[in-house]
Amino acid sequence: MGAQRTATTIGIGVLAVILTACTPPPGPLIDAVRPSASARATPESPSTPAPLVDAGPCDAVAPVHAVADPADPEQLGGKTLEIPVDRGLLDTASGEAVLNAEGVPVAYRVAPGDVFSTIAARFCVAEDWLLIVNHARRDNNGLYAGDTLNLDAHTIFSVGDQNGVVSDNVFPPEFTLPPQR
Repeated sequence: MGAQRTATTIGIGVLAVILTACTPPPGPLIDAVRPSASARATPESPSTPAPLVDAGPCDAVAPVHAVADPADPEQLGGKTLEIPVDRGLLDTASGEAVLNAEGVPVAYRVAPGDVFSTIAARFCVAEDWLLIVNHARRDNNGLYAGDTLNLDAHTIFSVGDQNGVVSDNVFPPEFTLPPQR
């Protein structure tokens, strides 16, 4: 219970930083939320690494900006929704992308050695955005091979796990989420 409360407090702190458009100072909050190199996914069994591809730039992806109409339900805490684009396998983001019927990545299965920041870069989304869409079901204190990361803001409460466990973290009541499926 204490670990979940700590993770929820950290998650709310991250949400507050994003909502106020401030960059937090370096320190324990950053270290607690963003997995370090030691929090990389660990292999379940030795295997041959997947071949890497040229990921290409994220130039075509629209930047995240404030929502013009605060009543617009298609937002994530006052910011426009990010639509992931899979740039392909990267050295520390070589897991499996799960696509919807339109070919848009909606989830990601973590591979051994994956790193959170590289996963965000692979899908052309901000790390903080990726943390928020995974806040409800993960404590964000490490990645494990086989974890499922959510990439779709419409499935915040139904997609994702951490080391086989689904957390039950909450968002502040004033934080606007898009309609959930």
